[in-house]
Amino acid sequence: MSFLAPSIFGRIFTSQPQIVFDDIGLVIPEGDSSQLIKWSELNAPIVFEFGLFGQRIIFSTSNKSYEFSMMAYSSEKFLNSRCQNYWVRGNLPQLDSLLGKIEKVVNTRFLRQSTVETLKKLVLQEHGRWLPWVRSSILFSTIERQIQLLEKYAGWDNELTSHYQEQYVQIQLQQHQLFFDNVEANPLTERQRRACVIDDDNNLLLAGAGTGKTSVMVGRAGFLVESNQSEYKDILLLAYGRKAADEMDKRIRDKLATDKINTATFHSLGLQIISQVERAKPCLSNFAEDGKAKSKWVQDCFESLIDNHAEYRSLVFTYFSKYYYVEKNDFDFDTLGNYYQYLEDNDIRTLKGDKVKSFGELYIANWLFYHGIDYEYEAAYQFDVKTIERRQYQPDFYLPEYDLYIEYFGIDERGNTAPYIDKDEYHNAMEWKAQTHNRFGTKCIQLTYAQHKRGHLLQCLQQALSEHEISYELLPVASILASLKETGRITVLAELFGQLLGLYKGANLTDSDERGVIERSADAKQTEKALELLKPILSQYNQYLLEREEIDFEDMIVKAIDYVESGRFISPWKYIMVDEFQDISEPRARLVKALRDSLQGCSVFAVGDDWQAIYRFSGADIRLTTQFEQYFGFTTETALDLTFRFNNKIGQVASEFIGKNPAQINKEISSLREESAPAISLLRRGDASTGYSYQSSLVELSNGAIDDVLHSISNKVTESVTVYLLARFWFQLPNKADIEALHAKYPLLNIDTQSFHASKGKEADYVIVLGLQKGKHGFPCEKATPPILDAILPQKEAFAHAEERRLFYVALTRAKHRVYIIADMTNSSCFVNELIADHEIETNEFTSECDQIFVQDMSCMRCDTGTLKKRAGRFGAFYSCSKFPRCRHIEKPCSQCESSMTRTRYSGFKLCINNRCNHIVPVCDKCSAEMILRNGPRGEFWGCKNYKGNEEFSCRNGKDKSSIQWPALAN
Repeated sequence: MSFLAPSIFGRIFTSQPQIVFDDIGLVIPEGDSSQLIKWSELNAPIVFEFGLFGQRIIFSTSNKSYEFSMMAYSSEKFLNSRCQNYWVRGNLPQLDSLLGKIEKVVNTRFLRQSTVETLKKLVLQEHGRWLPWVRSSILFSTIERQIQLLEKYAGWDNELTSHYQEQYVQIQLQQHQLFFDNVEANPLTERQRRACVIDDDNNLLLAGAGTGKTSVMVGRAGFLVESNQSEYKDILLLAYGRKAADEMDKRIRDKLATDKINTATFHSLGLQIISQVERAKPCLSNFAEDGKAKSKWVQDCFESLIDNHAEYRSLVFTYFSKYYYVEKNDFDFDTLGNYYQYLEDNDIRTLKGDKVKSFGELYIANWLFYHGIDYEYEAAYQFDVKTIERRQYQPDFYLPEYDLYIEYFGIDERGNTAPYIDKDEYHNAMEWKAQTHNRFGTKCIQLTYAQHKRGHLLQCLQQALSEHEISYELLPVASILASLKETGRITVLAELFGQLLGLYKGANLTDSDERGVIERSADAKQTEKALELLKPILSQYNQYLLEREEIDFEDMIVKAIDYVESGRFISPWKYIMVDEFQDISEPRARLVKALRDSLQGCSVFAVGDDWQAIYRFSGADIRLTTQFEQYFGFTTETALDLTFRFNNKIGQVASEFIGKNPAQINKEISSLREESAPAISLLRRGDASTGYSYQSSLVELSNGAIDDVLHSISNKVTESVTVYLLARFWFQLPNKADIEALHAKYPLLNIDTQSFHASKGKEADYVIVLGLQKGKHGFPCEKATPPILDAILPQKEAFAHAEERRLFYVALTRAKHRVYIIADMTNSSCFVNELIADHEIETNEFTSECDQIFVQDMSCMRCDTGTLKKRAGRFGAFYSCSKFPRCRHIEKPCSQCESSMTRTRYSGFKLCINNRCNHIVPVCDKCSAEMILRNGPRGEFWGCKNYKGNEEFSCRNGKDKSSIQWPALAN
């Protein structure tokens, strides 16, 4: 036993005690008693400092610091080495334990980020105890190995973490090679095996189309047990839907011979959690699985509120009159064609069903309807005023009971028109209309966009009607309701409310959240009014479930989250694996995160592909995948980049097409099968009937396009193959009878139909893509999402048609060998045009008419964005705008071959687009009509087709035949 004694000054001037120590520790006097402090409790060895009246001795524990002054001058010289020796002997077991723990961790498990952080904290703490003093100590040589390791770990960086992780992965791949070779029908690839072994706290596996993600899910579950890291009961496997969960469960049973893994959907998981916490299984509402029953209940509830509550009824009438559509005016667009396209895509109609050309007209028509004033929309003027230059005048509205016209003019308070409308021509037309009414003594009310813009339109209408002594009153409620039901408006709105019920409940919105929904909506007023209508239905729906002691799917998720986050349910699963992660919503991700956090050491393994994220309409949020780490924390990301499904030529086009959205994760997918020629073919075909007889009214059937493709496939194969007919919507596919007829014609082809969404996760030898036109039922679908729905759903992406682009990627990547795309180029999808312009596809496998090949020369000269389409009339063939009836522009066909004539190739001429014809005629530089070769006193000359002798509006323009400067036609 040794002593740390006071110096002579300490003994004279203080009552400094004597400190006793041995190999166990220090004994510190404290009054009448003493305290033993073991060497292992000291944070570092004792520090000796020189002082004038004796040395100062300093040491500390985790709880307290000690300092003794005026100690013997010889304390450091005679006792320091002994104290250090005691300290090292007392603390070396702790250092060895830490180093051993690190060695064990890095060699027996994948080094998780959370483990690294814990180890780094312990290492830095221990490093501070041993260094730098130990390097100058005579004891250093005896513990040099440990100190070198400690210093190595004290500088722990990402490179060291990666080294240990890779070392572990390689050892596991070698030790479990036999398992990975045999767990599936084919040995797992290197990337698949690595994905099975890597096990950070949060893991994201980006699995491209056809890259074998299911094999990884099976292999990972098996590996965790094979490597003695878990038991099957420790694993939770979550799938998006019941069918996927059942398929995964079957695969697990077949490959791993176990039924111990909990394979569940999010809803069934919610049910498990609620049942365990409440000690009783909740009763699930039949609405949860019977969408039709729920829709009927919502519609009945909606109609009951309308029938029995005057205030609610008033809100409904106001909504249908002013807020049913997302208002956009012609001033909001850059071309007339784009404006017409918006009106058409969103089916802008009055309560009577008229397709109007502006929202001002819509509100006028609906107000007249509500007030029982009969009107005719764009009826021909009662006097014949048509001329060579003008069609028969059709005022916007005619009130036959009062012999009164209404015109709505698209001019603002300064008289300006939309940017694509010629202001002078428009004002001239306005003046001509006014003069026409004056000439024939007809009455006309003139209203303007300026009045609508200021919110005074209907007030001005009422005032004008009063000036014409027209009285009116609101239609009986029963009549209005009958009309709304007859036109299907009630049903459509009820369907929207049915969809909103689930999304609103699932989002678990607070009052603040609801205000946010309104503020970020594209049309805040419409969203606010829609919520006013939705809330009473939501209240009655929740009351209905409460009275019956039932819950729905949304309740399952919301209650489960609450039980886990509040600690009432502790997850028993050490490993959570989530399939199709790109399809899950924020509440589901929140449930996964809560389960992870409820059990220390739990890891999440998410498998997904942001390129196949196509379920935003049901609440899926792609950002949970693209920004996975921001939501879950530090993440190790791996990727499967070899597809076993499609060949390299399909993969090249599909990857380049989907990769144009920079917000998605950039990745490269290689293919097992290599081809040298394009593997995507385009068949361009219009709607001309070719005599094929089928039950379905699909253009692609009646024009023979599907038969041509199936015939081509049939000629390529010698044994049975699968063929998918895919379309954006189910109604764009052949019916069962037609599929049977096609089977009979092509016996080697096993033909099936799938919507793009339904085809996800499936594959066929050949794929035929249909329905690739523009419009609300086109692809991409142009129909606007109701603002309230858009605001409740996850944030919309900035990239145009982002989700529809991914949906097309899904369609393209279903095929193993070849994709066939059928499109009418006069109304083709922008995606088709992009494939032609930017990607390597086959365009010459099938013959096409010239109006399909040279469609760029067939733009409508009136609305710019429409395309001329060939139609048959009582006076023969003609070409009219694809946006008819809103755009009424027409053109005569070529007089030689009836093909379309184009004005775009040569200024001042119309040329037949058929290269075999090349018929060309001059265009009148006065009225833009075609010119005709005529005979006159001086010989042949070119005269305007609108020449009508001495009639008032006859065009007398003519040119000598010799003066025409004919262009050199390209071969």
